[in-house]
Amino acid sequence: MRSKGKLTIGIIVIIVVTIILILVLTVSKERKENKNNMEIIRKNYNLLTTSINKYNEIRTKYNEMSSVLLIDSYKNKHEEFVILLDDYNKEMTNIDTFIDNINFRCQRTYNDSEIDKICTSYKNIYEKLVNLYVSDIDNYNNFITEYNKNKNESLETIAKIHDDYIDYNGDGTIYGGVNNES
Repeated sequence: MRSKGKLTIGIIVIIVVTIILILVLTVSKERKENKNNMEIIRKNYNLLTTSINKYNEIRTKYNEMSSVLLIDSYKNKHEEFVILLDDYNKEMTNIDTFIDNINFRCQRTYNDSEIDKICTSYKNIYEKLVNLYVSDIDNYNNFITEYNKNKNESLETIAKIHDDYIDYNGDGTIYGGVNNES
């Protein structure tokens, strides 16, 4: 009997130790994964910030150039516009990549106020960037269409990375869209 009791206690101890070990390893793995995710979010947000600065420089230059755009004098500036808008597309592609990396990891909450702030704000930022981009490219492409009609030319429009306005944060408002450029 004694040996049966010792065997039972031994088995129970092994089971308890195994359960505790599994819990400790699981918690450790989750902490490591959270730490890694937070580092990736920080890195991508810093890259996103740099990319947004480039985006803003491109957009400012585009707005300056297009504010004095006339059909009669466009031909001389065509190549400059194409290069600038190609850069705009490249920067938008970079922004998409950084946002995807952040979005994937912001599906949970973290015990870090900086990360939580990033995870609650990136959708609004991205929505506005995409919608301003779509508006700019649409305006340019509309100008090219008019130019081609008036000058009997066949200049190509710019291919867009994003075809239409988005409501990325799902709040029902299109920030940065045609009627909401704030």
